[in-house]
Amino acid sequence: MMFVLGLVFYQLMTMTMAYCSPKLDNGLMEDLLTMLIKFKGSKDYTHAPRKLRDIPAFTASISGTKSVGKNEILKFDKVWTNNGNHYNPSTGIFQSPKEGLYQVSATVMSSSGKQLFVRIWQNETKMIGLYPGTGYSEATINMVLHLKKGDKVTVRGEYGSLHSSEQYYSTFSAYLVS
Repeated sequence: MMFVLGLVFYQLMTMTMAYCSPKLDNGLMEDLLTMLIKFKGSKDYTHAPRKLRDIPAFTASISGTKSVGKNEILKFDKVWTNNGNHYNPSTGIFQSPKEGLYQVSATVMSSSGKQLFVRIWQNETKMIGLYPGTGYSEATINMVLHLKKGDKVTVRGEYGSLHSSEQYYSTFSAYLVS
C-alpha cells in the first residue's frame, strides 16, 4: 500500500513540475504532503517530537577526595544537569521514571598512591566494575541498560580512595536513549 501511495505521489509530483506554474506547484505540493502526512499519521507516525525537558538525563560529579567502603553508594554531589530531578545527590541514586534504554556512564580517578575499585549497580545487581589502578589513574565505563520504571542505578565502592577536586575528575551520568 505504501509503495502504491509513494508511486502516486511521485507521479503527481512529476506532473506538477512539468505542467504547473511555480505558485500552483507549491500549493499542490503542500496539499500532497499534507495528505501523505495525514495518511501516515493514522498509523505509527502520531508521536510528537520529544521536548528536551521530557527526557530524563543527569550528570553529576564528586567534589572531593574520599575513601570508599564496600558497597557504599557514592554520592556525586555537584549536579551539572538533572532533567526531571530523577538523580538525588544526597543519596547518589538515579531512579528511572519510565521504562526504556538508558545510556549510563561513570568515570572515576584513584587518589595518589592508592587503589580504587567501584561498580555500577542496577537495583541490587552488580554490573560492570571500574578499576583505574594506582595513583591518579582514571577508568570510564559507558553502557546501555534496559531499565524499568522505578529501577535504581548507583555507583558503589568496593575499596580504595577516590580522587576528585574542583576539577571534578569523577562523574556519573545517565540519560534516556529510547
